[in-house]
Amino acid sequence: MSMRNPLQLPRIETEDVYVLIRALKDIMHGILIAEQRPDTSIREVLRAHRYSSEQRTLIVESAYALLRSWEILRSAPWQREPKPIHIVGLWFTLAGGVIPDELRIRYIPEEIDALLDACEKTLEHKGIFAFFPDWFNERCERELGHDLWHDIAMSQITEPRTFIRTNTLKCTREELIESLSKQYIKGIVIPVNDTGVEISSPDKIFASEAFKKGMFEMQDIASQMIAPMLKVTPQFRVIDACAGEGGKTLHIAALMENKGRLIAMDIHQYKLDELKRRTRRAGAWNIETRLIETSKDIKKLKASADAVLIDAPCSGTGVLRRNPDTLMKKSNASIDELMSIQDELLSSYSSMVKPGGCLVYASCSILPSEGEDRIQHFLQSEKGKEWTLEESRRWCPARDGFDGFYCARLRKSS
Repeated sequence: MSMRNPLQLPRIETEDVYVLIRALKDIMHGILIAEQRPDTSIREVLRAHRYSSEQRTLIVESAYALLRSWEILRSAPWQREPKPIHIVGLWFTLAGGVIPDELRIRYIPEEIDALLDACEKTLEHKGIFAFFPDWFNERCERELGHDLWHDIAMSQITEPRTFIRTNTLKCTREELIESLSKQYIKGIVIPVNDTGVEISSPDKIFASEAFKKGMFEMQDIASQMIAPMLKVTPQFRVIDACAGEGGKTLHIAALMENKGRLIAMDIHQYKLDELKRRTRRAGAWNIETRLIETSKDIKKLKASADAVLIDAPCSGTGVLRRNPDTLMKKSNASIDELMSIQDELLSSYSSMVKPGGCLVYASCSILPSEGEDRIQHFLQSEKGKEWTLEESRRWCPARDGFDGFYCARLRKSS
């Protein structure tokens, strides 16, 4: 049975066709030529022109749909290296759109019929797996099994749901939902925790009074489940060792009720600068940022923390539907390199935990090789002998409807 392209375009008014394909051309130029992140390229295009709210939504959703189709478009038999404008033309046509005659010469590649035929045959032959590189399909089948990978793959080409985390330093979840409702934004309680809210109108959320007041942070539900694994108290000294821009750091601060001491560390200063900006909006005052420049920065904190979080750098394969460009620059070799880094972080950063303290390891990957396997590897190492696995959890996009995450809490012997 043939499989139709699951990323069909919605019905578009004629005037919006011109707007959409020109915006997509500029976005893809930013990604492929200027080497920008998709969110950066999209943001710059939206700022450069005046679009209606409906047009902005159409552009963003279409840009991510195009990126989810990247493997199909890339592997088509192009006669030469395709230009961004031709990639847009092929995707738009493949997704059921009709490019106006006056734009066809610029947007439609000469070999369009052959390209479309090849794309349709790829979809026919590979089904859902056509949306992912062969090497990645092989790896996922090996690690997850065919059926589970099929189900996860289906979930990863859908539009992601929008979740926010209540900032309990500012309000309760009920107060947040009430505030949003005053601006006609519907918030739906997610009962798996005390902070999660699903939003049905994400295009309005950052203009809301609730956002300006720091009442919430954008964060997937699975990601919201990581910080509570630390089981912190207001008296703790906690280290977030791979803090990045601070989504989980801010959650830890709220769980600590703005008390105790929370050290946010990262190897990138620009990420810590963004964390400081978010800290001010969230009203989280117990956070101290520290740049990791050498191994001495870790050694200085030996056995100093009640709890340490390692939100490890990983393949990002648990959030493919939010970041569909993730696999464009990945390979088996690059994932293997990340596994070595994960092992190194577990070995090094675990030294910062006091006797009797806990270490939480998390990765936003669907791959056991970046989750369960890394924990077992650590526990079987010389340093792992003083640690015990207390709890581990995995969130599966196909089963839970959230991003793919793995998390484990380890306890150091007293």
